[in-house]
Amino acid sequence: MSDERNFRSYYYEKVGFRAIEEKKSIELLLKDKPIDVEKLRQYCLRFPVSARYRHYLWKVILGVIPASQDSQEFVMKDRRKQYDYLKHALEIMRRVDDNTPSSTLFLKMFLIEEGLLSFQDTGLVQRHQSYVSLAESISQMVEDPFDAYWITKRFHKMFKNTYQDVVPALPEKVKTLLRKEDVDGKLVSHLTTCDLWDILPIKQWFSSCFASVLPEIPFERVMDKLIGGSVMILVYVAVALLLTLKRPLLTMHSRTDVLKYLTQVPEDSGDILVNTAIDMWEKHGHHLIKSDSPGPNSRLPS
Repeated sequence: MSDERNFRSYYYEKVGFRAIEEKKSIELLLKDKPIDVEKLRQYCLRFPVSARYRHYLWKVILGVIPASQDSQEFVMKDRRKQYDYLKHALEIMRRVDDNTPSSTLFLKMFLIEEGLLSFQDTGLVQRHQSYVSLAESISQMVEDPFDAYWITKRFHKMFKNTYQDVVPALPEKVKTLLRKEDVDGKLVSHLTTCDLWDILPIKQWFSSCFASVLPEIPFERVMDKLIGGSVMILVYVAVALLLTLKRPLLTMHSRTDVLKYLTQVPEDSGDILVNTAIDMWEKHGHHLIKSDSPGPNSRLPS
């Protein structure tokens, strides 16, 4: 019976019915009272998330709005007041004005709310570059600055609180996976021969979750998996990025050239590399795992 269901699902996907099933399933999930947040996380892991529902799903999963639909309007009004108060306070303090980029505004609002805003702005953005990159990317994806601020803040706190002990172990896993996926071994050999491993900006990629590195739509798809609970997607994106850009990287021997080239993915390569990353991630079974936060000694699944 299991084989029959698997065959049926495969057939439906081939003839284009999968999107219909996914739409029905997400609509049913959103009708639950209250919404089952864990099921929403699983949905983000198992299926592509429609742009129509994406930002609403993010807000529910991240706790920007409650799972109880009856309370959402009240909470949104309260959140908006909080947003306005924070912005007004910074304006009174003359720490922001109409020309302040939204990413810097969001950073200062977050810091003042956390009681961490320093007296001087010098070096502030540089010290919190990952937050600024995240805020900048989310601001471009979410039209309402109010929603953009709360999604940025809640995602940043979720990522830090959930994965801060895990992320330091991920760069080594990038090397392990790249050795498996680089079929002819040329890229691995090139990185080793030219002593380029240590200048790959993997830590920066992970600290910002590829914000400002990936184009908008591919970045949204990576966010879906992270919000769903899979930090390991970052490893697969890093490997897919290196493999997608393999040909030009093989021509580079200068550490400066390699570092500069990897700061931002070309627009036409974003979809390709994220498709590759998600294919590898699914192949290794991470879309089926409730939480794939690896311990420092855990191995990539084979």
